[in-house]
Amino acid sequence: MDRWSLALLALIHAHDRLVAGNASPVVHLKHRVPGDAQGRYYRGADDVYYIAYWVVAFTLIRIVAINRVLIPFARACGVRSARKLTRFGEQGWLTVYYILSLSAGLYVMAQGPHWMNTAHFWIGYPDGHREMTALMKSYYLVQMGFWFQQIFVLLVEEKRKDFVVMFVHHIVTCNLMGWSLYMNYTRIGNAILCCMDSSDIFLSGTKCMRYLGLERLSVGSFVVFVLSWIYTRHYLYMKIVLSIVYEAGRHLGDDIWDPENGSFYSRRVMNSFIALLLILQCLIIYWLALVLRIIYRIIFQRNLEDSRSDSEDAGDHNHDHHHKAKKTN
Repeated sequence: MDRWSLALLALIHAHDRLVAGNASPVVHLKHRVPGDAQGRYYRGADDVYYIAYWVVAFTLIRIVAINRVLIPFARACGVRSARKLTRFGEQGWLTVYYILSLSAGLYVMAQGPHWMNTAHFWIGYPDGHREMTALMKSYYLVQMGFWFQQIFVLLVEEKRKDFVVMFVHHIVTCNLMGWSLYMNYTRIGNAILCCMDSSDIFLSGTKCMRYLGLERLSVGSFVVFVLSWIYTRHYLYMKIVLSIVYEAGRHLGDDIWDPENGSFYSRRVMNSFIALLLILQCLIIYWLALVLRIIYRIIFQRNLEDSRSDSEDAGDHNHDHHHKAKKTN
């Protein structure tokens, strides 16, 4: 058993010790609504500890999953290249995470009134939004932990050509999540995260298939990836942005600035959110251009290479920002 496995076991042991006594903000949700029979929660300062816990947990779980599960699986499937083994481990971890993340996000959305209905991003604000179910709050904080961990990984891994673009993406994403949580706009955040996660499943899955030599399956998966990317990251994403532009004022009217009661609505705040979301959309368009370049190479040059780096594989243009997995002892 390598040192990372031992570290993970130590983390689990520490978790057990913490829950044996009083509930700790590190591993338990805090700020429950007093006297609420449904077990709903507010956001609060102690949420920082919960997020930090998941930053550490994701770092350790990822390393163990790559080295103890995914790389051995790829090796058993006949992959021999050290680089391909490492890359399969990284992309396999992303595939698993995004499947779980999207499943949780869709379930959270299905339990709320905002399922396929952008008007409910605003209806009932702020009272119906500041109180979150345990599922919604844990989902949101865990996602924040993942994205903050992504910043750490980006800084320690080998730098790629689009490092600056990726860094801006991560910073904007974390800012949007943090402010949406603080200002009680988590329904919008939930919808945007689902848009992002859906195409990432096919992106990472496609690369895993290529590393395993499943070329025909990878081509089919790549086609689904491109279609899902355009639909979720451009069409649905911009529908959400347009909801902020037009529907917010229609349902909320004039500024409702009352932080003590959880209301942070003003046109200045909305314009700030719109600006950050449009920055993300510009980055997504940049990555779409790289995808279209790959498609051009496939059709006209029979050359499937990634536009980001001469040494990386095709399609490696988005959330593939994980540092090299540590070798087992």
